[in-house]
Amino acid sequence: MATARRHLRELTSTSLLSRDADGRYVLHDLVRAYATELTEREGDDRVGAEMRLLDYLRHNAHAGNRFVWDYPSGLPDVPVPGVVSVAIDNRDDALEWYRQEEATAAAALRSLEGPQLLRRRVDLALEWTRYNRMAGRWAEEIAGQRLALDAALALDDPESITSVCYELARALTLAGGPGPTDEADEVVDLMLAHLHRLPPERQAGIEESACIVRDRQGRPAEALQHARNSLAIARALGQPAEVARGLSATAWFLAQLGEHEEAVAMCEEAVPILRDLGDRGPEAGAWDTLGYARQRLGDLDTAIANYRTSLEICEEIQLDFNRGDVLDHLASALLERGDVEQARATWTEAAELFTSLRVTRVADIRAKIDSLQSSEVLTAD
Repeated sequence: MATARRHLRELTSTSLLSRDADGRYVLHDLVRAYATELTEREGDDRVGAEMRLLDYLRHNAHAGNRFVWDYPSGLPDVPVPGVVSVAIDNRDDALEWYRQEEATAAAALRSLEGPQLLRRRVDLALEWTRYNRMAGRWAEEIAGQRLALDAALALDDPESITSVCYELARALTLAGGPGPTDEADEVVDLMLAHLHRLPPERQAGIEESACIVRDRQGRPAEALQHARNSLAIARALGQPAEVARGLSATAWFLAQLGEHEEAVAMCEEAVPILRDLGDRGPEAGAWDTLGYARQRLGDLDTAIANYRTSLEICEEIQLDFNRGDVLDHLASALLERGDVEQARATWTEAAELFTSLRVTRVADIRAKIDSLQSSEVLTAD
């Protein structure tokens, strides 16, 4: 480190490097262009350097995601020799590293296009999706996944294609607007077109992914069919975890379509399995669905208790977007029970959360808060 700092000081003193507002060292454009010229002239291993850069960005993101997201990516975590591993020991370390490397990751995905780099570009985009979701970086996520989809299609790898399609479609639905919605439909169609190329256990996961996108698009009947497909595959394979997830997902869409008692029964079957497996995210979803169904069956106290259980799990594993949804549901139940101030406070918390995540749903939440205020004015008059 001492040697590196000495070299950096020397390069800065000769104006070959400068420091930006965050204290990071950057090259002047002319120096960068000259370095590129030298690389080509001297026959240096440019591809090797690009691989090390991509592996640096992906490998350290993988390490940081232990503190950012509940679920590991499942991507390979063995970088090429020479890649520097950053010390990331907690969530603050992870977020600081991510913030420092945002521009670098975007530039790498955009500019490193060699055929030997296709796999690493796909893996980089998939690894960074956890941070982008958490930080509400939807425009950046969409741009990165579009590039990753081009790489996945060039590889003709159905696993990569379907994984990237899901992340891209999900980001498009959260970004909102008619254009993104149309593109999301095209991406889901592409994802499902490659479904037959996957092994059955992955087919179940992709059907579940499709139902999540359709849910965000407000199309519960289509989502229900995908959820049923996922559940049927999981049952045929005898996979308890996937069966429980399928039960939870199917229950949510049944509840949305008015089949509340069936939804409750499915969730009551799923929750013990999910709890025993430690599958906390889907368990939080099952408790939310139980609250949603029981609220519509008129059991408000139990519904509110179910929502609060879901919130506790979301907070524990830092599922911020899901927490916003549950807060919205909880506020509606509190209002229905007559707890106006608690409902207002809960919707306000949801609005602040969705604002920080930069998702369009915040407008719906703020409209509910405004509606409360309007009702109070009319009552006062």
